[in-house]
Formats: sequence, structure tokens, C-alpha cells
Amino acid sequence: MLFGQGQYSEAAKVAASAPKGILRTPQTIQRFQQCPAQPGQASPLLQYFSILLETSQLNKAESLELARPVLQQGRNQLLEKWLVEGKLECSEELGDLIKAHDSTLALSVYLRANIPQKVCQVFCN
Repeated sequence: MLFGQGQYSEAAKVAASAPKGILRTPQTIQRFQQCPAQPGQASPLLQYFSILLETSQLNKAESLELARPVLQQGRNQLLEKWLVEGKLECSEELGDLIKAHDSTLALSVYLRANIPQKVCQVFCN
């Protein structure tokens, strides 16, 4: 209903506050990705992530999907900030994604995700 009315910020708030994160799924991310941007507003996906970052830690899927455009824009410092704040769920996949852009930041992800073989790989390269 909220999507159909273009109320993406409200839809993001509903998804963020749903019990036990039941609406925080890859399908929800996909819904926000498919929504058209409203003139003069942030994209619906960015609104979704902004609300989640204000209220909680992102899950694995959310962390990966947020990292992609941030890395494409060369804004690695944002990822570093969110890592320090504990806003991202660290995983091997997130480290692999970041490694192509910033091996030091990837190392931090691997350490937090407890992936010792990847930590060794970064130190050896």
C-alpha cells in the first residue's frame, strides 16, 4: 500500500520496525531498488538504508547492498565510519567486495567477521 502511494520513507520505517526483522529481507531491498525516485528526494533505497542506519545494525544482505553503490562512488570513508559504529554486519562476502577497492578496510571486515584465512591473504599480498 505505501509503495503504491510513493510513501517510501514510511514504508522504510515499517520495514525497519517490523518485529524480529521479518521485513528486512533481500526481497524488501529489491522492492526499494525498483521504486522510481521522486524529484528532489533521495532514492527510495537510500531512504530505506538511512532509516535502518539511524535505528539499528544492517544485516548481511543490507550491508552488501549498501556497500556496492558506496564503493562505486568512492566513498570508502562512509563504510569505515559505519564499521567503527558497528552498523554493518561483517562477512566474508562484504570483505571480498571491499577488497577490490580498499584492502585495509577489507582487512578490518575480515577481522571483525573472524575469517582468519582472508586476514592472512591480505597480509601476504
